Amino acid sequence: MRSLYFKSYSILVGDLLSWIKEEELKAIRARADIVDILSRYITLNKQGKNYTALCPFHDDHDPSLFISTDKQIYKCFVCGAGGDVFTFVQHMEQISFPEAVAKVADLIGFPLSVALPSKTKKADPNEKYYDILQTYIEFMQYELNSEEGAIAYQYLKRRKVNEDILKRFEIGYAPSSAQSLRFLEAKRFAMDDLEDIGLVSDHYATFQDRFVIPIHDAHGHPVGFTARRLNDEDNVAKYINSSQNKIYEKGKLVFNYHRAGRFARKSKRVILVEGAMDVLAFEKADIHESIACLGTACTDFQCNLIKQLHVPVTVCYDGDRAGQNATYKFVKMAIKEHMDVMIVKNTTSKDPDEIFDQGGKEELEAFVNRTISPVDFLFDYLLFQYNLENYEDKKAYAQELFEAVNLTCSEFEKAAYLTRIKKDTGFDFTHVLPSVQPTISKHKSSVYFKPIVRPLDGRLHAEQDALNMILLSKDASNTFKSEIGFFKDERCQQLSLYCYDIYRQQDHIDLDSLLARINEEDIRMYLLNLWNDPHRLMTYDDTYFQDILQKIKECTVQEQIDQINQEIEKIADPIEKARLATSKIQLIKKRNVLQKKGG
Repeated sequence: MRSLYFKSYSILVGDLLSWIKEEELKAIRARADIVDILSRYITLNKQGKNYTALCPFHDDHDPSLFISTDKQIYKCFVCGAGGDVFTFVQHMEQISFPEAVAKVADLIGFPLSVALPSKTKKADPNEKYYDILQTYIEFMQYELNSEEGAIAYQYLKRRKVNEDILKRFEIGYAPSSAQSLRFLEAKRFAMDDLEDIGLVSDHYATFQDRFVIPIHDAHGHPVGFTARRLNDEDNVAKYINSSQNKIYEKGKLVFNYHRAGRFARKSKRVILVEGAMDVLAFEKADIHESIACLGTACTDFQCNLIKQLHVPVTVCYDGDRAGQNATYKFVKMAIKEHMDVMIVKNTTSKDPDEIFDQGGKEELEAFVNRTISPVDFLFDYLLFQYNLENYEDKKAYAQELFEAVNLTCSEFEKAAYLTRIKKDTGFDFTHVLPSVQPTISKHKSSVYFKPIVRPLDGRLHAEQDALNMILLSKDASNTFKSEIGFFKDERCQQLSLYCYDIYRQQDHIDLDSLLARINEEDIRMYLLNLWNDPHRLMTYDDTYFQDILQKIKECTVQEQIDQINQEIEKIADPIEKARLATSKIQLIKKRNVLQKKGG
């Protein structure tokens, strides 16, 4: 059987080994530390030598994902998700297993000997618009370095925007309308297309005599612009942005998202600022993980994009009223979405660009690291939104703070904050929360999730243990084939066939060689769970294996007895009933003999 995503690559089960060498797979697994890889996607909390995290595969409010550094695996004790670095990346990126192997190899800088065959991309209906915008970007970059763009170039230099930033952010200069139109017409772009994407309106170029910063979507496609005036004329808007159109929807765009993602995962934070110039301020300080929502109000869509970075968010909005109101709205949204957020305590009227301009890199770094928790921000912010002399206001203030404390704080943090609420308002919420019981442990530095101990009862459990013995011994493989023949459980049966195939070529099985042969994702996950079972025997035990075979034989006979009982109930013919009863007696005798052998 072939999986659908392997079909799309025309890679068969046997071909996977030819795509990536077994020794390369082993080397990648050995070098790819699970903590390093997972921390690029989610926030990990160290618990002794292991880690915990909010599980990204279900709506997790309390860390239920356990990461073992010894076994290099992860396991969610709520939704059951589990595996190794390859399966984690596969599910997070929603890609095939070979793509996940290639992705992990790229993350650790491991050169693969053969490149993964590429998919045939579906045609993007907006491709022509991206091409037009990219052509216009290159035109404006050229104009920035022209004689006409000298004023804009010098303005940017005074703002300490260096050549590297100009190049990486593709910043340019939009000349007069006539000059832009001449260029666009020379390129033979259809006027309807230019109007559709907001470059032209009423036969005039939208952007004139401004320095222009391109805006890209999450995939890096150019979709619009933000442009700033070069003078201080009050009758001219300071900034103008592309208007809503076929490819530019402000509420679905996060400025610098496509560049900042990899830096955010590396630094384990993303900095949320108000606008593009604030992003450039951090770039000037060699801080590359900042993004902006192109307007202070962050939409649900933008919030979800930010959440997909799986790193803590540092909110760095301006200290003015508009900035603080926007911070409040984002904090409320982040609490609802269970995001890890800290707030820069901005007691100044300065924005990041002004702080960098006056204090340089060190001052901006210190500024962005002066953070407070969302609850501490709410205590400060809400104090100016409610009149605590008014009973209803005081009650609303206390209730809003309590909800934030209850959703974001640990039990011990709650105690301190609830005391503070009581002191400020007189409202006591401590009776609402369950009492915090101290946990006494000899090993305070580690967290141990006790696995469910499964007794050896029923055919499935016996088959799982038999399969484990087959994984450990070629002799067990041959014995099982001769005495039992097949597994009733389909997953065990499929895995056994892979094992038999390997044993035809060699005398032992290792995890990497087996995984490399398995095409079906569910079988691969089943193997990983079986392999990493804390109760799994690590060495072959013949006596134990014989007991397992005995159990499976007993289960087989009992299933035959149960089947006969069902048939007897359905049949009215007394002769046929007598025949079935005789067969049943023989099976019962056989079962009793097996049970005696088993002791």
